[in-house]
Amino acid sequence: MKVEPARPEDLDAVVKVLSEAAAWLRSRGIEQWPSPFPADWVAPSIKRGETYLARQNGAVAGTITLRWEDPAFWGEQPPVAGYVHGIAVRREFAGLGPELLAWADAQVRAAGRDLLRLDCRTDNAELRRYYEQQGFEHRGDATVEGFRTSLYERQPQ
Repeated sequence: MKVEPARPEDLDAVVKVLSEAAAWLRSRGIEQWPSPFPADWVAPSIKRGETYLARQNGAVAGTITLRWEDPAFWGEQPPVAGYVHGIAVRREFAGLGPELLAWADAQVRAAGRDLLRLDCRTDNAELRRYYEQQGFEHRGDATVEGFRTSLYERQPQ
């Protein structure tokens, strides 16, 4: 798997991955993201260099956004963590999620930070279990833009 920064011309590819994931989740009764995923949510993070595309054998396999601050979800924090958002893997590449998280771990370590943080909807029990199986610990809940989100962190592995 190769992970590289998404470019503005990759916007449609990123949105397609996120929209596929949102539709798949919705088909399973899980409301995590809107479907289709709004391009205007993605474009600014691509412009800031925070969103990445994962490719396997040249094909787009997934996407991940890694930020160095996240005041909306975590409040003001010292610079000790990297924050994952919008992590999604196309169904045909299912199983690459841990590799994307490992990639994020490596970025966090390279930046000299001690924690990898992420969040998900509090009512998404399946995703919460998945993150806990990946070594993330629940650190609390927050209300952001009208929905409850659970906050998770782990030390980079």
